[in-house]
Amino acid sequence: MFLQKSNIVEQLRPAPEGHDIPPPPAPPPPPPPTVPEMDQFKKPVDFKIIGLIFFGRPPNIAILDCYLKKNLVSNGGFLDEVHFVVNTDKKQDIKYLDKLVKTDKLYTKVILPELGYKSVWEHSVEPEHMYIKIDDDIIFFDDNAIANAVYTKLNHPDSFAVVANLVNSPETGWLHYHFGAIHSYLPETVKPPKDTDGAALGPKAWRASALPVWNEDGEMSFPVTMDKSDDGSVLDADNPAAPPFKGHRWLPLPDSKKNIYKTPMAKTEYYAYGPDWKSWALGAQVHYSLLENIEKNQMHLYHYGVSSPSSSEGVWNMAYDRMNINFMAIWGKDVLDNAPFDGPDDEHELSVNIPLKLNRPILVNTHAVAAHFSFRTQHELYDTDLLSRYRAYANEMICTKKNQISIPKDG
Repeated sequence: MFLQKSNIVEQLRPAPEGHDIPPPPAPPPPPPPTVPEMDQFKKPVDFKIIGLIFFGRPPNIAILDCYLKKNLVSNGGFLDEVHFVVNTDKKQDIKYLDKLVKTDKLYTKVILPELGYKSVWEHSVEPEHMYIKIDDDIIFFDDNAIANAVYTKLNHPDSFAVVANLVNSPETGWLHYHFGAIHSYLPETVKPPKDTDGAALGPKAWRASALPVWNEDGEMSFPVTMDKSDDGSVLDADNPAAPPFKGHRWLPLPDSKKNIYKTPMAKTEYYAYGPDWKSWALGAQVHYSLLENIEKNQMHLYHYGVSSPSSSEGVWNMAYDRMNINFMAIWGKDVLDNAPFDGPDDEHELSVNIPLKLNRPILVNTHAVAAHFSFRTQHELYDTDLLSRYRAYANEMICTKKNQISIPKDG
């Protein structure tokens, strides 16, 4: 039995707008740590585990590279190989990849006969391997994410695939909000002084504790708009819901629990095409909340879901609702047995159509936390300093001295 949306939706509905009700109760304490840590997981040896990276966007890949290298078998991880599938025709990006694959013998570049997500799946997998599909804008995943996804897939062979507990994803975002993993943040609207402490601003800043508390004139709120095209265009600068300026930060509110209803995430919905998908503001808030949870060592806030008597893996059954597949464990055979896909939307095929046809749902391992930077509808996230913060965290905590991420000229 897996925990499903219908089991808790009534208890976790957000407050009606304008109603003054007390904040949600504090989440329960984490269960006993019966799931083994990374160094206690035993890597399966009777099949290969291959990282399948949908390649593009070098600034994001530069961060992901550190996580991939840390998880290679040569470094004690689970990944036997990493395949970077070229799904771009930008020459400069391909040139970057050519250099990247030379940095490790387990890295491989895969050229497709034609571009497109369907082509990636049909020409990049083999039946006997398990694949950890990772998008190029995954800019954080915890030490146990791959191992947890692999073991949940093995423990639940009736599942079609296992996805990570994604930060910045509609359904999981709704759950994170109601289980207490989201904190109160709003954007600063005035540029900070140039002499601001480097722990709070700059290429080495990532800790939430170094941020000043939000203290702006005017109402404590920020608008969330759904009136936006899906084609990747950005909001006009004079739109009230647009970013205040390039490189701005989001700052913690005083009395976070009391003021959470004044923040963008109060608009979250358990719906694939809702505000969590369309609004960059919701995305910014969940990312800053993750960095706070990392610093405070409170990642248990994301660990909801059903556990078995022998482990506390935390499983959430998507029950055939659409789910983002930015980080997913899946057998090559299950892909090939159902290829070619009926349409160009691989995510809908792999999370809804095929699982429904086979009666094999997608599962989320809630202990496998991964951060997805942005949807095409959230390009404004690049106007925050979040990419710099994730880069700073990776350089300090994940990358080795040999593969430090270079700091762009613009910071």
